[in-house]
Amino acid sequence: MKMFRFLCASFFVLLTAARALAAADYYIDNDHGNDKNDGLSPQTAWSSIAKVNEFEFAPGDRILFARGCQWRGNLQLQSGAEGAPLYYGAYGKGAKPIILGSTPLNSPVNWEPAGEHLWVSWDKATAVFDKCDIGNIILNGHRAAFKKWRKEDLKAQDDFWYDIAGDRRIYYYSDENPGKKYIDVEAAIGRHVISHSGVSYAIVDGLDVRYGAAHGFGGGGTAHYTVRNCDISWIGGADQYREGGEGRRVRFGNGIEFWGQADDCLIENNKLWEIYDAALTNQGVDGNVESNITYRGNLIWNAEYSFEYWNGAGSQTKNILFEKNLCYSAGYGWGHIQRPDPNGRCIMMYRNGAPTENFVVRDNVFCNATESLIRVDFTPTNPDWPDKTLTLDGNRYFNDGGRLFFRWKNDVNYSGDQFDEFREKTGKEEHGIAAPPEKPLERMKHWNHVY
Repeated sequence: MKMFRFLCASFFVLLTAARALAAADYYIDNDHGNDKNDGLSPQTAWSSIAKVNEFEFAPGDRILFARGCQWRGNLQLQSGAEGAPLYYGAYGKGAKPIILGSTPLNSPVNWEPAGEHLWVSWDKATAVFDKCDIGNIILNGHRAAFKKWRKEDLKAQDDFWYDIAGDRRIYYYSDENPGKKYIDVEAAIGRHVISHSGVSYAIVDGLDVRYGAAHGFGGGGTAHYTVRNCDISWIGGADQYREGGEGRRVRFGNGIEFWGQADDCLIENNKLWEIYDAALTNQGVDGNVESNITYRGNLIWNAEYSFEYWNGAGSQTKNILFEKNLCYSAGYGWGHIQRPDPNGRCIMMYRNGAPTENFVVRDNVFCNATESLIRVDFTPTNPDWPDKTLTLDGNRYFNDGGRLFFRWKNDVNYSGDQFDEFREKTGKEEHGIAAPPEKPLERMKHWNHVY
């Protein structure tokens, strides 16, 4: 029996290796490609995300998007195999390939008058929106319109309301046609820009992901998965329960989210900005295991939370590492002023009912947050959290204007002047420091061209 198992395992390894050797590169060029091509060379590239989503790739295949091009829609990742992951990346010269989760409304013909200072999106937009919520409208690439819950609340320039329960059109308050007033008007649709649900053995490298009203990368049941060198911006804002303001008024949207089950995931060297909720997060309810997740070397600014975590009592969390990330200006993004619950934090850890092992936050920079840099909630049913199972060490803290550094276990607050007291009472941050970041904030202007 042992010999049989050994032979089966060996055969599987050889089969995987053989398929990896036969792996192909597929090219996607939205300017010059055609979905009728074979996709196997830049000269015979495909053109659409729809073609990528419908094609069944083999382990080890590489899916390469042309630099300088852009696509609209929802990219649905597929799985590779151990030793032969699927690779989603870029080829050619120029800017990173752009994946947009929005539809453009930047022409005057996209809008019809609907009353004094009121405009409505053209009727054909309802098919494009696909019964999803419209969570944000991005203006000229650097401003957000203001989402309202009722049509009668449209009273100021750039207020908008989406009639999700009715004609599924956008009503927009403006002193002139929005398509004439602005060069770019992008309506962010309430679905993930990139879906990684159930995906294993996959790598996403060097894409520019923008303008989705759900998550930039989202889904559950993800394993052996890497996202690196990506730009992720202007994400979130959709009505989570699609109740159109008539019931629960909750908006959501994270840059990269692992929901529920996740194992062996690496998020490395990405830039994330203007995120409605959390730039990075693993979270869930009962019955999952979140393990072996590393967030390293990412640059984050203008997200409500740089990193968010919570989990349910029937779950388990172990080996989570958040290290060497630069986290700036939490709560200073587009969504903060629109939130019913403004709560800007670099690290936001709500109640954690899950038994937890080896959760480490180290060697990061936390600079400026509207509320506190760190918030960690106490969970009565999990008394080891956070005292015994959360490590904070080697981080640099700075919050301008005397705002709080820590909100600890629900009701204890520490300012920068109380940093030594925090260390003494909690046993955290033996090697941490309270000091301005070594890299001047002026560098922020070079990280994002719109600043």
